[in-house]
Amino acid sequence: MKTTTEWWNETKSNPDKLVTWLKRQYVGELAAVNLLSELLIRYGHDMTGEQWDNIYKVMHQEALHGKWIKQLLDARGIKPEKDANATRRYWSEVLPSVNNLESAASAAHNAEYMRLFRIREIANDEAAPEDIRKIFAAILPHEEWHEEVFKSMKGQADLSEAHNKGLSALNLVLV
Repeated sequence: MKTTTEWWNETKSNPDKLVTWLKRQYVGELAAVNLLSELLIRYGHDMTGEQWDNIYKVMHQEALHGKWIKQLLDARGIKPEKDANATRRYWSEVLPSVNNLESAASAAHNAEYMRLFRIREIANDEAAPEDIRKIFAAILPHEEWHEEVFKSMKGQADLSEAHNKGLSALNLVLV
């Protein structure tokens, strides 16, 4: 198991790993849009108007993050993989526990909470490549808001057991 700091130090210091991660980051941002679309399809009828609007805004911001990552890839001369798909190691452990709006929101809250560890690490790392740090500093406030949106929607639902299985699938420890 690796901490976020260990993972980031290993990734940023290895050019091949960094490129692979950036390509996966691009796909991951756009895959988030798809997951949120599925959330609206499955549970949108249970949402208030404000909740629906917030999910739509989160989708828009995730697509914007994908655009920013694509611009970063372009500036570095890196081509995204054609027909790439997101590997869902984390989500394959979590999604089977989702059966209503609250559990979906709990799953999304846990994922956003987890993601904030990496985003903060990168955004606050003065030794990180400046172009990457700049984009993640711009992404950070959006992701903090996403976490709050899903926290407010999850009610009493607790998917921590599934979340921990997902962390194990990623070989990640949150500290």
